Amino acid sequence: MSARARHLAWLLLGALSLPPAAALAADERPASTNQAGEDMNAYVEGASRLEGRIMAPCCWMQTIDIHGSPIAEELRSEIRKRLRAGESSDAIEASFVQRYGEKILAVPNSSPIGGLATFLALGFGGAGVSAYFMLKRWSRAGKATGGKPPKAKKSAEQASGDDPKRDVLDERLDRELSEITDQA
Repeated sequence: MSARARHLAWLLLGALSLPPAAALAADERPASTNQAGEDMNAYVEGASRLEGRIMAPCCWMQTIDIHGSPIAEELRSEIRKRLRAGESSDAIEASFVQRYGEKILAVPNSSPIGGLATFLALGFGGAGVSAYFMLKRWSRAGKATGGKPPKAKKSAEQASGDDPKRDVLDERLDRELSEITDQA
């Protein structure tokens, strides 16, 4: 038997070993429906925001929008039903707080995170405004000098008009430089 024929035989054997679709459990539902048969992927305005703010009361580790426990599924279903009935998300959140306590909220109302976020936003906004005006001032200063760097201030000796004093080392340097240029 050739290698190709053996490969096809293995593929056929593998395909036959899989259970047929009809043999799957009759009570299995697609992942997008809950036990009540409700489509959990259907859009309900405000549901995803509220589900992201509520903690799963079974373990208090994740919000119910990503948690997979039965109680999280029940709470998601309850939120969607109540929102479809016209109840406000604030009222639903308040009823969960009344039922489970303040711990049910992912970010409690008494948390300093909201104040910190406001402080940081104002701080970064102020830094941005300051940077804008600083850059604007620098660009104006550059235009005033014609794009050239500002001239260095004259020393006190140069300002008076006198030549600076020359010492022995200056004379020696001048002499050596003139010798080098004569040799070249």
